[in-house]
Amino acid sequence: MSGRPAEIRQRDSKQIINAAKKAGAKSVEFRIGTVPVIVHLAEPADNETADNADDSNNSFDKIMRKPGAV
Repeated sequence: MSGRPAEIRQRDSKQIINAAKKAGAKSVEFRIGTVPVIVHLAEPADNETADNADDSNNSFDKIMRKPGAV
């Protein structure tokens, strides 16, 4: 740890991102020192909703639902 305070806090960045989403922005750009950080705020496609995100092939729940699983 460097012992110096961060230039931007996670709480502040989260508030900025949420406000940008409400305003309809497509992306947000933070400049941390001289490094630009761009966060794209695209809406998920119809097939990539939060319900489908949990159903990946590696999901523990999906593996446990297979017939013959313990």
